[in-house]
Amino acid sequence: MFRITVCFGGRLEYRSILGGRGIRVGDDLIRDLRLLELINDILGRNQDEFLRELYLEPLSSEETAVFRLMVFQDLMMDDTYRVVEEFVERIRESERLLQLKEEAYDQHRVGLHLDAALTYIDAVESFYNELRTIGPRSEGLRQFLNYLEQVINSPYFRSMKERAREAREARDRIIVKVRFVEGGIKVSRYDGDGEDLTALIERTFSIFRDGGSEEVRWVKSTGDLTHIHAAILEGAFRFYREEYETLRRFMEDFPTVIDEGVRSFAREMEFYLAYLRYMRRVMERGYTFSIPSFTRDGSMHVKGFYNLLLVKAGKAVVSNDIDTDGTRRIFVITGMNSGGKTTFAISLGQLAYLSTLGLPVPAVEARLPFFTSIMTAFPTEEDPRESLSRLEHDVIRALNIIKRADDTTLVIANELFSTTTSDEGFQLSKLFLSELSNRRSYCLFITFIPKVASLEFTISLVAMPSPEDPEKPSYRIIPGPPPREYMAVRIAAKHQLLYDDLRRVVK
Repeated sequence: MFRITVCFGGRLEYRSILGGRGIRVGDDLIRDLRLLELINDILGRNQDEFLRELYLEPLSSEETAVFRLMVFQDLMMDDTYRVVEEFVERIRESERLLQLKEEAYDQHRVGLHLDAALTYIDAVESFYNELRTIGPRSEGLRQFLNYLEQVINSPYFRSMKERAREAREARDRIIVKVRFVEGGIKVSRYDGDGEDLTALIERTFSIFRDGGSEEVRWVKSTGDLTHIHAAILEGAFRFYREEYETLRRFMEDFPTVIDEGVRSFAREMEFYLAYLRYMRRVMERGYTFSIPSFTRDGSMHVKGFYNLLLVKAGKAVVSNDIDTDGTRRIFVITGMNSGGKTTFAISLGQLAYLSTLGLPVPAVEARLPFFTSIMTAFPTEEDPRESLSRLEHDVIRALNIIKRADDTTLVIANELFSTTTSDEGFQLSKLFLSELSNRRSYCLFITFIPKVASLEFTISLVAMPSPEDPEKPSYRIIPGPPPREYMAVRIAAKHQLLYDDLRRVVK
């Protein structure tokens, strides 16, 4: 994704630090994988709609995903993260000053415009020098460094920098004396008499400079300038007409302060910074993220993946693995009730989705295909306004999935065909999974029909009970055959409610 920005004296080509945009994900996937909950947690307090849209746009290009991941690899270095975050904040500060200028009194506008320019100029030059010293490896940051070099060397930037220096010197010469008189204030040129209030304030508060107090970040604010301040400035400008003209001409000659490419970079970089802040919050609790790599041979090896929403909820989180060499790509998950099967599927689905955004994933290690589509089929409530039963809905969804599936598709199906008999459910499941296998698609298929796991083209996974208490789940999902009995049978046996027990009672 390229953008042409025009500076006086030349045209600059900015390539988006995102590498490109994706296509908005479907509502079914958002609901089934609980993506909005995850994205809200990632964004935290910064519920920015632009960022939300980016997190809802999986990429169709593996190349773009790798482009983003390489940027993340740079940003996961503390020095690079610090430099980039500070640059983005300073560009936002320059934008804030320009916005204040639009709402300010005329007397304030020239000063706000100059402050915005000085902030921007220093931010660009400092960032360029610091990042060049660090030496990023990613194509994205290296391209932006080259772009910044063109910006800094452009005639417009060089001229703006020189004129901003002159304007700042002119402003520094404006020193006035303000006297409070009955009914108003009197402004006059400062002639050396009177007390320097700046020095007085510094002396008064110097007792707090003992090094033991907590450092508080100061954010410059000029939003409370009033008509009184404007009147003082108007009086000052009568004594310093030449200096005022220097400030005014600077504002008129350089109406555009921030280069559009730089502005876009700062805006788009928030996509990376928001996720890195989220990663740090999760990692502080002892969890791991990794840069995924995309396989070309059909294999998938994901080690130690976990559910991010459980981390947020503060619940016990169990990590799991999944593995295939690509020969068989259909995973059938059976096992005890409430054993973590659905959580396992959602966790892997979220991981695969994050990888298609070009994001680090919640796992110790992740090597998986780049999925160009992820589709789900989770249970839905029957709508009394429709004539279709849930089984008919399941069949229609299965057919729609089959029509769209290919060898880079991941399907997650939870209790599909569960509203019919076991025999019919098995036959429907067999047909559905056979079609996906023929298309070389990947599938996680959760079912209570053990026979499905015996199909020769599937990999059987089972939700294991706790080794300490077989009636409780361990939330570990491992390769293995379906259990010979389910939790319901064990509970019934514990309370003597099996068939033979009931027959004895009836007799």
